[in-house]
Amino acid sequence: MPRITISSLILLTSLGLLVACKKEKLENLSVPRLMVETRGVNYGASTGKTIKLPGSRTKINIQDVPVVSEFDILNVEMVKVDLGVALLVQTGGQGARDLYRASVSNMGSRIVFMVNGNAIGARRIDGAIQDGNFFTFVEVDDEELGQLVLDIKETIVELQENN
Repeated sequence: MPRITISSLILLTSLGLLVACKKEKLENLSVPRLMVETRGVNYGASTGKTIKLPGSRTKINIQDVPVVSEFDILNVEMVKVDLGVALLVQTGGQGARDLYRASVSNMGSRIVFMVNGNAIGARRIDGAIQDGNFFTFVEVDDEELGQLVLDIKETIVELQENN
């Protein structure tokens, strides 16, 4: 009888330790995605949705599936370009290949940068994106942009650690 009690005690202790070691639930994430604009007539098919940019109120029909998901984005940076401050989204591996394919096959369409399902920027595709670096201007105040970039960076790290 004592042998069963000791075994049960060890088993319960092990289960308790496993539960304690479980990773925290991810909260307050800023999940970035790159979506591509749909073109042409879909003949009644519901293959996408319409989004609206916050500042310009531009409406864009986008596909349901992201071109680059949050798991393929390596880094996001604020960069100074001739026209002001832009966002650089760096992709790698499969994300860079998907971005290249989408930029070639959707020339003239727009790629929309979304965070948590909200569109904050779009860029018309004017050439193949071969290096996996996507630049876009975003419709976010400069004061908020810095914090947004930091939040996105934290989210990328958390998602890649938990994936």
